[in-house]
Amino acid sequence: MIMIDIILDAVKDALFIFPFLFLIYMLMEVWEGARNKEKIEKALAGRWAPAVAACTGIIPECGFSVMCAKLYDTGFIRTGTLIAAFISTSDEGLIILLSGGADVYTILTLVAFKIIFGCFVGLLLNMTVKFDNTHVCPPKGRCIECGEEHGGIFDEMVIHPFYHSAKTFIYIFAVNIIFGLLLYWIGEGAVNQFISGSETVQPLITPIIGLIPNCASSILLAGAYLNNAIGFSGLLAGLTANAGIGLAVLVKNPENRKKAVFILLILYLSGVTIGYLSMI
Repeated sequence: MIMIDIILDAVKDALFIFPFLFLIYMLMEVWEGARNKEKIEKALAGRWAPAVAACTGIIPECGFSVMCAKLYDTGFIRTGTLIAAFISTSDEGLIILLSGGADVYTILTLVAFKIIFGCFVGLLLNMTVKFDNTHVCPPKGRCIECGEEHGGIFDEMVIHPFYHSAKTFIYIFAVNIIFGLLLYWIGEGAVNQFISGSETVQPLITPIIGLIPNCASSILLAGAYLNNAIGFSGLLAGLTANAGIGLAVLVKNPENRKKAVFILLILYLSGVTIGYLSMI
């Protein structure tokens, strides 16, 4: 029965993300055919793009981090912009806090810390990182994702986006199954015990849980806070490092895997830093 629950949860999470994937693939095709696409790309890669990403990323769903990962994968946004969105997002953790009775001051403080820190780290990285993907416009009539020839407007706006969304859906489903099983075998109690040490140590530990590319990681962190297993600094550190399934989408492309290690490191260090800053 447990296996069925894990599969159903994996299907539910992947299905929820599918519309976001389909939308972003459609938008990318629209951008490629737009007359003012240079202005659109300039806005996505502009100086204040990390601030926009951080403010938008606070929306409590994992779909936005997935969309940002795909935009980064295709070179539309820079590393700092991606990380600003990842730092800001709380996946389903924010929903758990809201529904679990966390006080408004705590939630507003959490959101403010994540937005401000996401903006700061994102702007800093965009000024310093030199290995960003460069978006190259495909030849007219070719798919932005794979370079295949389009057969017409329906092929361009529906068939290709659906095909690539379906491939990513299968990948996300597999990742959710794997991490769902791992979390089941380890057990929520064992995870809570792992992260519920001294509050001064929690900011070193909770980001490790946050980096798990699955919706369950943010739920575990929020639940641990509501059950007094971790303090606010541990919660903030863990949710700062958390980017949901966006991290899994990022490493789907083999060319991104070295960059993904750098992004994971930045997210972990960001979680640790902001966790300790919140104690001051």
